[in-house]
Amino acid sequence: MVMLICDNLWAENGFCIFYMKINAEYIWCRIALFLGIGWSAASPADAAVLRIGLLPSAMPLQSDTRNYTDAGFEGVLARELAQQLGQSLELVPVAAEHRQQALQQGEVDALLLPAGDGLPAVPATTLLPAGHDSGYSVAMRSDTTVRTWSDLRGRTVCVAQGHRHWQDAIAALGAQVRWFDAPAQALVLVRTGECDAALGEQAQLQQLFRRKEWQKFSATLPPRSPAKWVLVVGASNRDLQQQIAPVWAQLAQPARWQQRLHQWAADVAFEVYFDQIGPDCH
Repeated sequence: MVMLICDNLWAENGFCIFYMKINAEYIWCRIALFLGIGWSAASPADAAVLRIGLLPSAMPLQSDTRNYTDAGFEGVLARELAQQLGQSLELVPVAAEHRQQALQQGEVDALLLPAGDGLPAVPATTLLPAGHDSGYSVAMRSDTTVRTWSDLRGRTVCVAQGHRHWQDAIAALGAQVRWFDAPAQALVLVRTGECDAALGEQAQLQQLFRRKEWQKFSATLPPRSPAKWVLVVGASNRDLQQQIAPVWAQLAQPARWQQRLHQWAADVAFEVYFDQIGPDCH
């Protein structure tokens, strides 16, 4: 497969240097998004449709000008599941207060969301763990004077909309919060100094910090509010449960998560550098 990933993009002595790797899946993904093909994979006319409900903030980003990597993995997981089942995918935004009704009334086949408070109180639902749990943390300049979470009070903290499920906890920090559509948009402002910190999933940020160009922006804080992601399937749909369970177990394997996290960091690092210095490359 041929896929284009710019792992590193930086400016030195006025020249823009690109480090590229080839991988076809990425090229196709970008082309598909650019052409507006969306998340539903091509499938025969009689193929079943898998309807997965996501929180509105977790729906894949849509942009007329620029495609960014989403804050979370919900769309990625849903797409992988549908592909493995040989079904087309329909992502359905489901408001928090409507989740129970959406599952009970068959508006969705399953819900993909963080476990804990707010899970739909549907009797005898099946909760399939996604194998991913991560609290939120921050990315900051290495020379920051922020040493504890309380030090962020009054500081500027940038956050992607996909992390809205942590909104109350973020508000309690007492920081000046700026919301953005995508993680890259928040992270680039840490590099330019407009934000004291960019908030995101700790597992994602730790993967980003492994990259050489992020060492000077890898100051962080202990993670908070850990959440485990689960796929919620209604008990009445036993056939779907039996069909999904073994496939989902494979998707939840640690090795698969390492691949997703590595890809997320590579994509976001490219987007950050493109936003920061891309316009200066001629």
